[in-house]
Amino acid sequence: MEPSIYQYPDVFRRAHLESPGEIPAEVLFLQQVWKRHRKRPVHRILDIACGDSPHGRLLAGNGNGFEVVGIDRSPAMIAAGRRKAKAIANLRFYRRPIEKFTLPERPFDAAILMSETFPVIVENSRLLSHLKSVGRALKRGGLYCIDIDRQDPIPRVSRRTMWRERTARAAGVALDIREFNRPVVWHSPLHSIYELECTINFPAGAVTTRDLIPVRYTLPSTLELAALASGMFKMVAAYCDLSFAKPLDKCRYRWTGVLRRV
Repeated sequence: MEPSIYQYPDVFRRAHLESPGEIPAEVLFLQQVWKRHRKRPVHRILDIACGDSPHGRLLAGNGNGFEVVGIDRSPAMIAAGRRKAKAIANLRFYRRPIEKFTLPERPFDAAILMSETFPVIVENSRLLSHLKSVGRALKRGGLYCIDIDRQDPIPRVSRRTMWRERTARAAGVALDIREFNRPVVWHSPLHSIYELECTINFPAGAVTTRDLIPVRYTLPSTLELAALASGMFKMVAAYCDLSFAKPLDKCRYRWTGVLRRV
């Protein structure tokens, strides 16, 4: 079986087209969202599907009083996060599935789920379980900010179909990336089944990774409905492209849903 790109923490973000400066911009935007939608200051933050928690490192490491707890299911990502945050006392990690979890922590002021990961929660039961787990971890009035890729309609394919090929560099090595779409039945809630094949050209020899990523349709209206169905949240805002002024119909890349714990 081929390994997953998520076993290589120094590579996976570039393979997913993360651009330089993107995470600092996201961190600044999140702080502006908290000031806009929460009456009390945010101090304690839960970073969900955190990977090696670059957002947490920026928030907890700049001396402004934030305390961050990151959760992720990947042992490789958790190990990388702990290694990179060794000198940051107010950043902690737990290995947890994001669909259902508890933590030995007091309630948080805010939670974040970045890197457009939210639509991988496909089944209705797991989606509601996730929202209830997050809701139980937050104080009443706490905010949950969710980063979601803009989902344009895509043609349904009847067989595995090449989408695109590209190259990139990360951690000093070249990446050869091939992306495929896979068939989705008409009654599925999925937007797509995305296959990512990445050849990492290490000096000692190339390694090819492969990941199948089911992506659920997630629009502002469906997120609002899921929030209400969970009994834990109310959706209070949807912003596109890290802007407070751009209307949703002008969205180019991604949008941020803001839920408030009821």
